Amino acid sequence: MTEASIGESPEIAAANRCRLSRRVADDLEKTEDDHVRVECESSKAYFIVDGIHHDAPGLTVNADGLERIDAQTGQTGTVEATVPIESRDRAFVTGDIAETLWDRADADVFITCPHGGDIEYNTDEMGQYLFKKLRTRGIAATAWMLHGYYTGQEKDAFKRWHVKKPVKAYDAYPGLRQLMERAFACRYAVGFHIHKYDYVAVGGRADDDLRERVGDAIRGPVPSKYDVETDYNEIALAGRSKQASMNYFAEDDQGIQIELPTRVAYNKFHSLPEAVADVFTEIL
Repeated sequence: MTEASIGESPEIAAANRCRLSRRVADDLEKTEDDHVRVECESSKAYFIVDGIHHDAPGLTVNADGLERIDAQTGQTGTVEATVPIESRDRAFVTGDIAETLWDRADADVFITCPHGGDIEYNTDEMGQYLFKKLRTRGIAATAWMLHGYYTGQEKDAFKRWHVKKPVKAYDAYPGLRQLMERAFACRYAVGFHIHKYDYVAVGGRADDDLRERVGDAIRGPVPSKYDVETDYNEIALAGRSKQASMNYFAEDDQGIQIELPTRVAYNKFHSLPEAVADVFTEIL
């Protein structure tokens, strides 16, 4: 942890990006595109390091970034190398973010839910339930999840804790770093997410056959008013980046990204992952 004066620059393109002074970057051993945790008196959030500058204040953000951490120019905050705190209970109470890793060296399935808690509600519950169902069927899984929570003053978990491409900044997440350092990989991987569209999408880099099998399986619990799409041309968020966690840790690109409308995630958080478990039970 290091203290830093906070400055503002309109040149920073996004609210979740920041610039660090050389002193702060060296103190935290951070480089460009790494993630940091910034905490002020009344709020905290994660940021992506946009650049490092010798003549800048300790931490520089744009106007939306200031609002994101409820800060004023010239105020002093703390910048930390690790984003999540250890206690999920404390994170829930204080509007913070925590991390969970359930690791099995013999895992065949990797479950990733980086937007759990109040960020994309019930996505971590779906990951946990899938982990449990696979375990009862004799299939070993590893699950990595982040749980970010509202402050209570407003519904701000998505704004402050919607982490993007954590694999590129794994040193900020201890559980993820543990997987990276031992070159962890699984035969299959699956991630649960919420999107703003009125259909269910089964994307990722997995083979069409596997994605279609998952799509067919979850067709049962998904209400009939929602289409289940597996055609990349029909999916807005296809999840094909190799840096997405479900693709990065999947052997032979067998990663699946399931994007759900809010109501489906809220109401089908057990029956839908159970249908996914059925697919893995058949192929493993």
